[in-house]
Amino acid sequence: MKTLALSVNEIIRFANHDFMNQLQLIKMNLDLGNVEEAKLIIERVSEQCKTVSNLNLLKLPKTIEWLQTLHWRYPAFQLIIKSNVTVPVDMKKDEQIVEYLEKTVIHVYDRLDPYTEQQLLIEINSDENGFKLTFDLKGNWEEHLFSHQELTNLTVKTYEQTNVSWKYVLSLEQE
Repeated sequence: MKTLALSVNEIIRFANHDFMNQLQLIKMNLDLGNVEEAKLIIERVSEQCKTVSNLNLLKLPKTIEWLQTLHWRYPAFQLIIKSNVTVPVDMKKDEQIVEYLEKTVIHVYDRLDPYTEQQLLIEINSDENGFKLTFDLKGNWEEHLFSHQELTNLTVKTYEQTNVSWKYVLSLEQE
């Protein structure tokens, strides 16, 4: 599979489409008298905005862009991103992080079972002790182990890699 790049126009179009969908869901629920469901949607959208804002504290422009456009470039994933960033990361690692993430997604994407929900949870933590990104994919795909070359100053620890679950943690210590 080839890496998918998006133009600024495409990103704005996708973002507007997603925003309109959220507004329609809220309106529909209010029309049906489902006030609590409408409130839950508003809370979920608010949390997504807070996550995006927190991601910007990483000071890794390519990684942030990759994370923010992942669900448009690879729509088969039901994506959840969580972040707790209090300390930025050394920008010299930016391309290396994105390259590793992109390779792992490409590795599995064409092998996904189209009849199974594919849930991808990405959790980012960055504090005075270091940077840690957890990639946790659940679904179904053809099992084919991912191998990678040693990364300079980045550590990858795989916890599980099967045809229904792939979890690894990419980390680096702060300098």
